[in-house]
Amino acid sequence: MSNISLENLSEQERAAVNKILKELSAGGSSLRLNSLLYADYKEIPVDIITFIEDDKYLGYAWKDNEGNSKLYPYWANVLKQIFPDPFTTSVNNLIESGARGLGKSEIAVTVAAYLMYRVMCLKNPIDYYGLKPTEKICFAFMNITKDLAEDIANSKFQNTIKLSPWFMNRGSMVGRENILWVPPDYIQIIIGSQASHVLGLPIFFAFFDEISFIRNQDIDKQKAKAIDMIDTAIGGMKTRFINRGKSPTLLILASSKRSEKSFLEVHMKKKLESEKENVIIVDEPVWNIKPASTYSGKKFKVALGNKFLMSQIIPDGDNIDIWRDKGYTIIDVPVEFRADFMDDIERALCDFAGISSSEITKYISGAAVSEIKNETMVNPFTKDIIEIGNAPDDKLQYYDLFDISKVPQELKSKPLFIHLDMSVSGDMTGIAGVWITGKKPATEGVNQANDLSFRLAFSVSVKAPKGYQVSFEKNKNFIYWLKERGFKIAGVSSDSFQSVETGQVLTSRGYKYETISVDRVDPQTHICKPYQYFRTTIYEKRLQIYNSTTLIDEIINLERNINTGKVDHPDGFRKDVCDAVCGAIWNASQHAEEFAYNYGESLQTAVDFNESFNTTDIIKDFEESLKKRPENVAKYIDFGFGPAQEIFGSNDGVIMW
Repeated sequence: MSNISLENLSEQERAAVNKILKELSAGGSSLRLNSLLYADYKEIPVDIITFIEDDKYLGYAWKDNEGNSKLYPYWANVLKQIFPDPFTTSVNNLIESGARGLGKSEIAVTVAAYLMYRVMCLKNPIDYYGLKPTEKICFAFMNITKDLAEDIANSKFQNTIKLSPWFMNRGSMVGRENILWVPPDYIQIIIGSQASHVLGLPIFFAFFDEISFIRNQDIDKQKAKAIDMIDTAIGGMKTRFINRGKSPTLLILASSKRSEKSFLEVHMKKKLESEKENVIIVDEPVWNIKPASTYSGKKFKVALGNKFLMSQIIPDGDNIDIWRDKGYTIIDVPVEFRADFMDDIERALCDFAGISSSEITKYISGAAVSEIKNETMVNPFTKDIIEIGNAPDDKLQYYDLFDISKVPQELKSKPLFIHLDMSVSGDMTGIAGVWITGKKPATEGVNQANDLSFRLAFSVSVKAPKGYQVSFEKNKNFIYWLKERGFKIAGVSSDSFQSVETGQVLTSRGYKYETISVDRVDPQTHICKPYQYFRTTIYEKRLQIYNSTTLIDEIINLERNINTGKVDHPDGFRKDVCDAVCGAIWNASQHAEEFAYNYGESLQTAVDFNESFNTTDIIKDFEESLKKRPENVAKYIDFGFGPAQEIFGSNDGVIMW
């Protein structure tokens, strides 16, 4: 108290202050001080918890059917930190990040209602805050689109207010079909999605919901729009309401976790550096905010990766120290989320653990790719990028730059799948072939495609010379040439771009052709299945590749958009060869049953397989399979010596020689 200066006060004012100090010193409170504090109020505000739980205010909105409070203790503590008493707002910034399902928007709506309530308790709010008689105190609800902003303001906020007797007795209702509560004339509710919606207005409260989700393909434009909106709102707060270095205003930014590069993630770090004492940040996993009774108490462990390590579920019983030694951070997760983490670990980390996954920016780690490189393998193409087009005098064919002597002879008999990521001009055409090199014996109930092993046969990017286009005819000529040289082409696929003519021609010449879009994302799961399978083959070391700088750079620079699930490349990078390899592997995986033991199995595998079965059983199984064939057996069976011949005119037995 000794630090209080009374020099600039009149004699009467100094006397009043001294009396207040004596009262505070004697009993811890002062009626004179209270009378001064309350002089501007026609109604004394209640504290934030009373406001939420008392049925006179928001009680009905925050209680279940049995009358129990739905306010989590975690949020109650945060709100008491923001509003330590009925008159004070301790900070001007609340950032709600972390997991989904935390109730971020519900808390923001409640904060808006409490601030509006305190304003409405004043005798003359416009005079109290020093505004012009023509101005209004503005409460802004902002989102990436105006429709989404209205969903918060006209749905959650309105529904909350309509359950409050206090507000319903102090406002008016307008509208016929969509009936809305309207505050007193000196308060304005703003619903917007642009900086212009808050420009030049005295913003007392602003809520920017899902601020990291501004939809724009250009990330720099995303950030610029977010910054513009927020700075405009802050300008309306500081220029109108700040008094003696203090401001009663509050800005709330909310977004679920996404990428370490998302706007809110970057903004949080800056706020902690520049306004550490003026910001409260909520950044927690869902299980830290919801009551412990929500979960069974059983947990499993997850190893958090980085740009070099993929996040993984740790098998039960594994030595945790080994994972830590590899560079992983370990977290415990309620077992109720295990299925979500198994389906899509990066998305689960964001949605439930509230952790920005570096896997969003690096879909496949460089460390994993390094482990599948086989230094003894080489690319038969003499260059990773070849420049061949459709110019009249361009007689060069792809196979002219293909050194067939570098292809191991024993691999030619293995099933080869080829994918073309096609283009005409501008982008390059990626072409790749992969061999199925083996597959584990099938077990009941197990998808055998998951056990296929692959070896990269070749890969190349075809660039059209300036002024010309990539030749679709030369694409097909290369496939014909491979077949003529003894390659066992089991399937050919291409993306949907200009695929009709290519598919028709290849099909007419006896090739198994598929149209495959490796970029296609399942709308329900947000998973790009071709790339998910491609990544799995890398991390499970079921793919061998040679040391191609072009291909490896494309793989390790892949990015995944957590919102859409699309796997793409950052600006300045390509993925045409990577798409070609991914497409070839995905096509091969869809034909696992056709190549169970026909191709590529070692002699030992066949021996191991045969030793595990009774010979009589094998013959019986073969007979049963033949009986399931159409009547004309000979038409469908050819062992390489001409069509099989029906001997006895019945299916009573099988003769093989």
